[in-house]
Amino acid sequence: MINLISHTDNEFYNMKPTRLRDARLAALIAQNTAWSKLGLSGLRDLRAYEWGVEMPDDDMYQKMSELYGKSVKYLKGELDV
Repeated sequence: MINLISHTDNEFYNMKPTRLRDARLAALIAQNTAWSKLGLSGLRDLRAYEWGVEMPDDDMYQKMSELYGKSVKYLKGELDV
């Protein structure tokens, strides 16, 4: 399930990529590979997660953790390692 987050226009244009994007890039996984392996509907869903427009649920965080080789706590920003 995708959880929508409300942002003002100014907040949207100032958004930066999240750790999800950084973890995917560090794992050398292309966007098209990632959304497919994660079972997402398309690239738009992955990009929404990576840019903080939408938040993954716990199951999706677990899938990302396994695919990217990073802990769920790291992906959520709860740990720096």
